[in-house]
Amino acid sequence: MKPIFTLIIEDDERIGAILGELVGSTAGYSLLGRAESLAQADLMLRATEPQLLIVDISLPDGSGLEWVNRLRNHNREVFVVMVTASCDVETIQQALNLGVQDYIIKPLRLFRIQQSLDEILTLHRRLCERGLLEQSDLDRLMGKRVPPREMRDTPKGIDAITLRQVLELLAGEPDTSFSTDAVALRLSLSRTTARRYLEFLESEDKLDVDLNYGQRGRPERRYHWRRAG
Repeated sequence: MKPIFTLIIEDDERIGAILGELVGSTAGYSLLGRAESLAQADLMLRATEPQLLIVDISLPDGSGLEWVNRLRNHNREVFVVMVTASCDVETIQQALNLGVQDYIIKPLRLFRIQQSLDEILTLHRRLCERGLLEQSDLDRLMGKRVPPREMRDTPKGIDAITLRQVLELLAGEPDTSFSTDAVALRLSLSRTTARRYLEFLESEDKLDVDLNYGQRGRPERRYHWRRAG
């Protein structure tokens, strides 16, 4: 599958560099470049076909929000993430009405941007697959935090919110196998906590486990989502 070609529209050189480095280092993405103004972004759009736009609102020659609105009016289908210091309710509501995929408020937090990139990649991959989506798949892709109905009440030491985060991570990337360290890093958990939740989900028959034998030491346990059937 081709990567998600990404264009950044951000006039702050430092922030633009951070965003560019993060996009460029994330698997599944390809950075097309960075525009420092809306006029430059228009020129780049004529020469490229990005699937993701990361857009600031306050730009030297106008509003990034109004620019996205013009794109929508011209039926330009593209993922949009707004990265901005604007945090008033009216602006956020306007962005949501335009169907932006995410809205991230400055100052930037790298883990929050990475979370957005991961979610968009998962959604993009599933939408590119042939076939039909079940309601549970669609709910997860659209960010509906609904725990599986068949899951029993969580036992002592298993927090429902953290369990949901672990569930959504592995279910959202069913073709990926995760080590305990990888889950801990992605969800900002301790290694001990991540292992406890993974072992619980394994006991609930939600996950399969493979042993990865390295050159030395004990084999590493790698967990992946158990597909139905």
